[in-house]
Amino acid sequence: MISLAEARALIAHKISPLPARRAPVAMAHDRRLQEDICADQDIPAFDRSAMDGYAVGLDDDSKQFRIVGEIQPGAFTQFQIHRGECARIYTGAQIPAGASQVLMQENVKVEAGSIIPAQRGRVTHIRKRGEDARQGDLLLPGGTRLGAGELALLASLGVVEPKVSPPVRIAHFVTGNELVEPSVKPGPGQIRDSNSTLVAALIQQFGGEISRQEKVADDFNRLLGKAREGGDNFDLLLVSGGASVGDYDFGKKMLGALGFQIHFEQLNLRPGKPLVFATRENQAAFILPGNPVAHFVTMHVAVRLALQRFAGAEAVWPLVNIRLAENFNHRPDPRETFWPAQVGIQNGGLVVRALRWQSSGDVTGLTGANALLQLGGNAATPKAGEAVPVLMLEVP
Repeated sequence: MISLAEARALIAHKISPLPARRAPVAMAHDRRLQEDICADQDIPAFDRSAMDGYAVGLDDDSKQFRIVGEIQPGAFTQFQIHRGECARIYTGAQIPAGASQVLMQENVKVEAGSIIPAQRGRVTHIRKRGEDARQGDLLLPGGTRLGAGELALLASLGVVEPKVSPPVRIAHFVTGNELVEPSVKPGPGQIRDSNSTLVAALIQQFGGEISRQEKVADDFNRLLGKAREGGDNFDLLLVSGGASVGDYDFGKKMLGALGFQIHFEQLNLRPGKPLVFATRENQAAFILPGNPVAHFVTMHVAVRLALQRFAGAEAVWPLVNIRLAENFNHRPDPRETFWPAQVGIQNGGLVVRALRWQSSGDVTGLTGANALLQLGGNAATPKAGEAVPVLMLEVP
């Protein structure tokens, strides 16, 4: 049995990034950029107006200015502004030669083809060429997660097919003779399958792609046959259940038959002790403990790291100290514990509350969970008001 820190180090070491590929910028949301992106020109590429108004010389102290032209956005003008002259100009339009200030239209009076400034200061209302970035400046380093803002920047730079990490393809098998579909009323001894829904939702949150998801009975040959059907059409194999040592826990045996090398099979972790991790060339596999709370925890502390490594991203471990809002019923345990919790705002600051945790099979305790309380092995129960280490779950 190894520590979670040792397990995470093994996962990070054994998984390599998937080969990058180019994708249309509209399809690159949530992908990881796999190249450095630099400005192809100055941004803005020319001096342009930040307001609707009239372009004049900043040091021209004339009392009125004759309107000699109009400049709309996207138009190119070759005329020049001289003393006592101005040009009607609109937001985003190019500043003409000889002009160095835009007078806001609200601050001028228009009379017989001229303007008379009602008030005037030294503010230019001009966005200068290169004030945002200079040609060659690094704007998006490789490894950047592409959100809406990053995609907009790529589009503005003309990068229509960035080189990005591909979606991690995941095959997921759920084992258990007792499981029925969520739409079915369970009979005696049966329960509805919640792990399929849980895993699919978390994989989507982590930026992966479920390529195959099936429920399989507790039968070794059927599980092995199902795993072989897809061939190599996955990057990550997840099996829900079958990680323990019972007569019907076939996970490790299946991995061996598929040619995977097992790197660990037990963690000093609560919940999630019987977690199996293995690799086969450039593929990886996890056998997850069957209970939903153990699923929830191991998906966040182990499987998410695997997806980050496949994507070529830096490992994210957002552990912060947050004040505990109230006491909770915790019994010290020799294993390192990650307790489902909810971080919220109280009196202008962050607080964390431990959620109800009856057992690892109690999915009701996951409602509202956006964090995990980290409790060291045999650690004393923290009290309300104390700062406790919290693993934030909803951080990119």
